[in-house]
Amino acid sequence: MQALWMLMACLCFGTMGLMVKLAATHATLGEIILFRGAVPLIGIAAWALLHGLSLKSPVAHLHLRRNIAGIVAMWCGFHATTVLPLATATTLMYTSPLFIALILWLWYGQSRNWLEQLAIAIGFVGVVAVLQPVLANKQLPIALIGLGAGAVSAIAYLQLKSLGQAKEPEWRTVLYFAGTATVTSLVYLIGFGEFAVFKTEDSGWSLLWLLALGFFGGAGNLALTRSFGSGSTWLSAALQYCTILVSTFYGIAVLGDLPTSTTWLGVLLIIACGGLSSYATHQRKLLPA
Repeated sequence: MQALWMLMACLCFGTMGLMVKLAATHATLGEIILFRGAVPLIGIAAWALLHGLSLKSPVAHLHLRRNIAGIVAMWCGFHATTVLPLATATTLMYTSPLFIALILWLWYGQSRNWLEQLAIAIGFVGVVAVLQPVLANKQLPIALIGLGAGAVSAIAYLQLKSLGQAKEPEWRTVLYFAGTATVTSLVYLIGFGEFAVFKTEDSGWSLLWLLALGFFGGAGNLALTRSFGSGSTWLSAALQYCTILVSTFYGIAVLGDLPTSTTWLGVLLIIACGGLSSYATHQRKLLPA
């Protein structure tokens, strides 16, 4: 079931990325983050109250650590998505498994075998390949922001594992994160006055895209949280590469963004990195203690 939850999350997040691209034609980044947070916040809070569930968490400190990293990654990732081709932005954002490997290695001192080291090397080559077309278009600063989203997401995903071990329900984890997104976006919008979606002639369509991205983002977050909280962190991290394939399909079929051959190479290398990492970790667990 862990794999199915992650695949569902991939489909939801890929669709959310498409909605971000469509909404960005008229909405500001602050409005996109606002709807991303407010839609699941209202929906989950209403559901919890109707079922008499407490909104208060006994592990608020774990939520705080997860949400700080997660909200930084969201702002960086969505900004990159509004500017870069969908497949490129998604690939950079989903380099988080590569950074998870580095964190477990450098921070927690988990030794790496030759296969895991090879996976890390392949992942970095893939990142360089994806960045090549970006360099040609002089969009490196935006690409680095997207890559930064992947790095910070790795920290957030590791915190999801801690929340799962603490038996924190998925709905409350998503609720707290949605609340953080809503608060930060309101502060940004009030401070910079960037309410633009209601000032356009196509505000109806823009509102539809914004509501849809909030729905798919919340649903994806629920599925992702359950996947990371219920099993191997490495398995969930590797499977989330499927989001890249979903986004690439949307980019070609809906947006008309055909990736370059170099981008395709980078995507394949990064997916290979995830597959090798997952296999190497599985083999490690089969070894006697």
